[in-house]
Order: sequence, then structure tokens, then C-alpha cells
Amino acid sequence: MPETSSSDRVRIPGDVDRPDRILAGLTARQLTLLAPPVLLALAVYWTASPYLPLPVVAVLVVPLLGGGAALALGQRGGVTADRYATAALTHHRTPKVQVAAPDGIPAQPGWLPDLPAARRRHPVPARPLAAGVDTAGVLDLRGAVAVVAEVQGVNLALAGDSDTGRKVAGYGRMLNALSGRIQITIRGVPVRLDPHLDRLRSLAEQAPHPALAAAARDHTAFLADLAATRQLRSRQILLTAYEPVPAARGGRDTAAAAAARRLEEALGLLAAAGLRGRILTGPELTSLLASAADPTSPPPPDRVTAAGPILGRARTGGRR
Repeated sequence: MPETSSSDRVRIPGDVDRPDRILAGLTARQLTLLAPPVLLALAVYWTASPYLPLPVVAVLVVPLLGGGAALALGQRGGVTADRYATAALTHHRTPKVQVAAPDGIPAQPGWLPDLPAARRRHPVPARPLAAGVDTAGVLDLRGAVAVVAEVQGVNLALAGDSDTGRKVAGYGRMLNALSGRIQITIRGVPVRLDPHLDRLRSLAEQAPHPALAAAARDHTAFLADLAATRQLRSRQILLTAYEPVPAARGGRDTAAAAAARRLEEALGLLAAAGLRGRILTGPELTSLLASAADPTSPPPPDRVTAAGPILGRARTGGRR
């Protein structure tokens, strides 16, 4: 085999999915967003320059160009400015009071005070988070399915250089090996110490020595005071494999198998780097969605599955 010199090598960039640069380092999306304000600014300049002084024309033109450039080139949190503005507008227009009401919102009774329109917040039926979850942990969405896995976090600050490099390299291999859509979610979860406190009280009663019982009671009192005075939260890392359902017969099962296989491959690559994870079952996924809909309420009972739409706290009438 002939040897290849360094001058014959071709570097393949890692960000192969980056949009192509069309003109002046701008993508087609950026040019599409930038063209209307530029054309409008030119029209204003050509129309107003014969009649108005140049400083006045600049006052009219500069905001158009600045707003267009900010919308086309700006970013916030890795999200382009136009998508961020669209998401903000959608959030602003979404009703803030959503209740679990599958049969619709009943008419308001006549004894309620008639508030002004500016202060009135009409409730609307909560939009389902999902169409259902089966016992295998497959989440039914609109025209697609998803499988969710939970990954244990690791504190790289406490690891050595070699261990940190191994974990980062394993995470990079997982990203490079992805063959489809996987979403990485990191969410803050409220920590509930009640089960742990009950177990400590039980152990204190069964302690073989009075000193151990006293230490267990002191530790229980410390944790109870901590839970009462602090908002304790833990970090949860989730991987979600998303797969559209094809129109062919048996498409849901095919899509679910493809999503589960992709997630198992990702978990296998993470396990090689020392990052453990597991796919959530149906009851666990139902509990996760219910807690995401209403984080402040207690978790639903164990072994609860959702054969129908998941609205959050539908059983207790809680707010989404």
C-alpha cells in the first residue's frame, strides 16, 4: 500500500451538520432573515433622503438594520435569536392557567366577582404531555414514539486527569456514534427526605446501643431541619431517543424498536466510560412525566401506568 504524505490528507470537520455558508460567511437562513430589513432600510433611505437631513434618515434606518442583524446573527444559550424570539412569543401567548379537564372547562358560577379583563386569567384544558405510555416504557407522541433513559451523573472535579479524560472521550464517542435523534435533558428535581427520615427513625428504634440510637436521632433531626429550611434539589440526566412512526403497518413497533436500540447503543458507549444508565420502565416514565407537569406535588403511587393521555395531576385535579 503506498504511503500517504501529510500534504495528501484531508481534514474532515466534526460539525458536518453545520449549515453551509452562502455569502459573506452567512447561511441561507441568516440571509433570509437579514434581507427584508436591509431592503426596507434601503427603501426608507431612497424615499426620505431627498427630503430629510442625513441624521434624521440615519435615525430611521439604523434601528431597522440593527434589529435585522440582531435577529439574524444573535444567539442566546446556543439558540438563534429568531428561534428564541419565536419561543418567547409562543410562551407569552400560551395560557398560564392550565388544568386537567378532559371534558372541558365548566361555566363559571355567578357568585364569582367580575374581574377586569386585564386581571382575568381564564383556565384552559391542559394539553396532554403524551398520548400514553405502555408498560415497556415507550412514550406515544404525535406521530412519533420516544424511549427515555436515566444516566447517573459524575463529578469530574473529584476525578483525576486520566479518569476525566476517559469519561470525556467516552462521551465524545457516544455523540459521534449517534445515528438518529437523541435529546439530552438535565433537570433539577426536588429532593424528598421523608422516606429517608422514616427509615432513620426505624433504625434508631432498632439500634443495639443507646449511643447509636442517639446518633441516629440527632442525624434525623438535622436532616429534618435541613429539609424544612432549605429547598433541596438533585440533578437528573435524561437521554430521550425520538423516532417518527412510519405509515406502514406495524410502524409503531418498528419505530419503538429503533429508538430503544439507539438508546441502548448510547448507554453501552457511556458505560464503557464509567457512566451508568438504564432505560425507564412504563411506571417510572409515567411518574417522571407527572413530576414534570407538577414538580411541587407528591409523586404518584408506584406501579402506575398511563394507558391514556398524560395530563399531570389528573387524579387530584392539580394544576399543570
